[in-house]
Amino acid sequence: MNKLFYKIYHGNLAFSAIEEEALAEVIDKTYFSLLELIEKDNLKVGLELSAYSLEKVQELRPLWIEKFKELHKKGLIELIGSGYMQLIGPLVPYEININNQKIGLEVYNNILGIVPTIAYINEQVFSKSMVDIYVEAGYKAISMEWNNAYSIHPQEWKKEYSFQPVVAKGLNSTIPILWTNTIVFQQFQRMAHQEISVDEYTTMIQHHLNIGYKALPIYSSDLEIFNYRPGRFETEAIITTDEWERISNAMNKIKEYGKFCLPSEIIEKSLDSNIELDLTTTANPILVKKQSKYSLSRWAACGRGTNLINTLCYNYLTNYGINKKLLQYWGSDYRTHTTIKKWNKAIDFLTQENQDSNDKHKTIINDITLKEENNKLIFEKDNHKIVFNKLKGLVLDKIYKNGKLLQFGTVWHGDLDYISHGADFYTGTTTLESADIRKIADLYEIENYTFDKVDDNKYKLSTTINMKGQATEYKSWIIDLDNNTIALDINLELKEFIKGSIRLGGLTLLPQDKDSNFWYECKNGGQEYERFNIDDSIKIEHSQAKSLLQSSSNGMGVTDGVLRFGIDKDIICEIEIDREISYPFVMLQNSYDHDKYLTRIFFGLQELDDTLKVSENREFRLRYKINI
Repeated sequence: MNKLFYKIYHGNLAFSAIEEEALAEVIDKTYFSLLELIEKDNLKVGLELSAYSLEKVQELRPLWIEKFKELHKKGLIELIGSGYMQLIGPLVPYEININNQKIGLEVYNNILGIVPTIAYINEQVFSKSMVDIYVEAGYKAISMEWNNAYSIHPQEWKKEYSFQPVVAKGLNSTIPILWTNTIVFQQFQRMAHQEISVDEYTTMIQHHLNIGYKALPIYSSDLEIFNYRPGRFETEAIITTDEWERISNAMNKIKEYGKFCLPSEIIEKSLDSNIELDLTTTANPILVKKQSKYSLSRWAACGRGTNLINTLCYNYLTNYGINKKLLQYWGSDYRTHTTIKKWNKAIDFLTQENQDSNDKHKTIINDITLKEENNKLIFEKDNHKIVFNKLKGLVLDKIYKNGKLLQFGTVWHGDLDYISHGADFYTGTTTLESADIRKIADLYEIENYTFDKVDDNKYKLSTTINMKGQATEYKSWIIDLDNNTIALDINLELKEFIKGSIRLGGLTLLPQDKDSNFWYECKNGGQEYERFNIDDSIKIEHSQAKSLLQSSSNGMGVTDGVLRFGIDKDIICEIEIDREISYPFVMLQNSYDHDKYLTRIFFGLQELDDTLKVSENREFRLRYKINI
C-alpha cells in the first residue's frame, strides 16, 4: 500500500490575539497564500474553518470565496467543519453544542454550497459526548489528536492504532476518527519558521513512515502563523523569509515518499473499522490537546476572567436563547489571549440586559434556636440533624437524616490510615493560592453569625470571614426542608487581583469502601450523563498543580450543573451548581487509602496558567445545593 499524507489547516478569524482591524491583512497573507500554494503545487489539502470565519472572509475578501470554490471543484481542497464558532464542547451545554454545529452547516451551505462530512474537534478538546453531538449533526467522521489519548492508555493501546484512521466510541454511537498529531505538526511549524532545516524535517517524515504509518497527518494546526504572527507570545519567531515558499519546497520533497490526499480520501482508503477506541478514562473524562500547559482550566477559569464570561453567557442563554452573537462570545478565543478591546465588546454585549439573579430572602420569626456544643452549631428539626464547625470557618461537619449519616461532610485527621491522608478534609472551604500570598484558607474561628428563618421551612446560617486582609468572604448555608436540600452560597470580595487560584466551597465525601461499585457521573457537553467507575487502580488528580505556572491538571464539564456520586444503583451524593450565579471549573480528587477512598470536589473560580491576565473583577460567587 502506498504511503498517504494529509493536511488540515485550522483557520480561525476569531483568533484571540488578532484585532478585527487586522483581519483583512491576515486573509491576504495566509488564506490567499494557502490557495496559491495548493494551485501552484497541485497539492490536496483540508481546510477547517468556522462558519463565523467564513462570514468574515465573505465580508472582507469575497474573491477568496470564489477561488476556494474553484479549487474545491477541481478536487484540490476539502472543507472540514468546525461549527459556527470554535468553542469548547465539553464545557458548554448540549443546546449550545448542537446549535453551533447546525448553524455552522447552514452557513457553509449558504456561502459555499458545501456541506462538510468531516469535523475537526474544536481546540481538540474531547469528551465521549462529542461523538454523539457530531453524529447527530450529520458528520461522517471527526478529526482529533492522537498524542494525549495515547498517553493516558499506555497499557491498552498499541502505537499502531495511530497509523491509520480508526473508530471512536461515544455514549450511544461511534464515528471514524482521523488522527491529528501534535509532534508532527509542531515539526512542520519549526521547519516553516526556520528552527529546523528542510532536510531535518524530511528525515523526521521518513522516520514516521519507516515505523509503519499508512496515513500520516503532515499538518493539523493554525493557518494564521505563516508569513504572519498573531502576537500571542514574546517568543514568536521573526519572519525573515517567505514561509509559504519554504513550505512548498518541503512538501515537494516529501512527495517522493507518499501521496497527498484529501482527508475524506484518507478515510476511504485506509480506515480500519475493526479498531474501536474509547478515548477517555475515569481520571481523564475530557482530553485536551498539546503539551501539559494546555489544561482544561485554560477555557474554564483563566484568561481575562473566564468564569465571568462563562456565567454571563449562561445567563444570556437562559434569558434570550441562542443566536450567533451568543455563539461568538462563547468561543474559546475569548477565554485565552483575547485583546482587551475584544473582551470589553463581549462583556458589554452580554451584560447589557443581564438580569440580577441574587436571591432576595425575606426574614420571618424563627421557630428554631441553634444548639452550641463543643464549638459546633447544631440544627435539629423533624428528622434532620445538621452540624457546623465554628472553629473552622463554619464548614459542614455532618448531616443525619432519620438517624442515618449522609455521605458528605468532614473527614477528620485519623479517619484514614495512610500518612498522605493525615489531615482534616472539609466541606465548604475556600482557598486562595499564589506565589505571592502562598495559601490562605477560610478556616478561622467564627465569632459572629446570623441564623434566620427565611420561609416556612427554610433557614439561613450566615457569617463573614476576613481572609488575612486579602479577601472578605460572605458565607451562607441555606437549609430547605421542603425540598430536602442544603445549599452553600459564597460571595468572595478580593482586595486586589491574585495571580493564582481561587477555589470556593470545596466538598468532601465520607470515605467509601474500595470494594464497592463506586462511580461518578456528569454531562460533558452532551444530552446524557457520562458515568465513570472508580477502582483502586485509578488516581484522579484534577486539582493538582502541573507546575508553578499551571494550577490544575484536568476537570469535568458538568454542563447542566449536576454532579452525582453513587454506589451500585444508589446515588449517595448529588450536587447541583447554580450556573446562573457562576460557572465554576469543577475538579475531582480521588485517592485510595488502605480500604477506603478519599474523594473531594473543588470549584475553581480562577486558575493559573499562561493565559491568566490581570482582571478588574474582584467579586466571585458560588452557589450549589446538595440533596439531603
